[in-house]
Amino acid sequence: MSQKVTFNTSDHVSIVANWTTATTTLGAVILVHMYPATKESWALFQDVLAKRGLASLAIDLRGHGESIRTTTGQMLDYRKFTDAENVSSMEDLRAAYAWIIARGIERDQIAVCGASIGANLALRFLAEEPQVPAALLLSPGLSYHGIDVEGITEEVNPHQAVYQVVSREDDDESVHAAEQISSWLAVDVKETKRLKNAGHGTRMIEGDAALMGDLANWLRDRLQSVT
Repeated sequence: MSQKVTFNTSDHVSIVANWTTATTTLGAVILVHMYPATKESWALFQDVLAKRGLASLAIDLRGHGESIRTTTGQMLDYRKFTDAENVSSMEDLRAAYAWIIARGIERDQIAVCGASIGANLALRFLAEEPQVPAALLLSPGLSYHGIDVEGITEEVNPHQAVYQVVSREDDDESVHAAEQISSWLAVDVKETKRLKNAGHGTRMIEGDAALMGDLANWLRDRLQSVT
């Protein structure tokens, strides 16, 4: 079951998200779209997650989709953002995390998944929240619109798992970035899946039911392994 929800960030931005629940909830996943997509890009994956007992919260990052206003009515447009304003999107993930916790889900039962710039935001969020057990990164980069990851990996704890998915040949920049990120990460569980000519970000999972199933299984297994 999916419903549209709204919550506010600490810096007064109204975030709109799609919350999809599962019949038996084993945990939850924060889903962070790529630039310039919206929360709807995760719709099929949310259904796949729900079938595996995982609730999910797909957010519209500030300035995207329906998250285009502050609580005081100021309009936001990602196309006009500075790098610093893009970095402030971290507040959107923090607010999403708090919203899920308020639903009664434990901190260590919440994973994060992002695509492209969303992948970089997800990795940065993993680094600042040691209780988050896992991050799934689709087409990460070393830097997207000011969202840098160099140095961030040092803050990721050994018990936090990272799975990267990239596409060779048509997205080699992300392939190289994933290799560098993997070399920096000192974690117990890290995997990189290299596809071929599969596109960028969430395009890699569009129409690929088997891949979505594998990724959902990985997230479920990571959340179930938390003791």
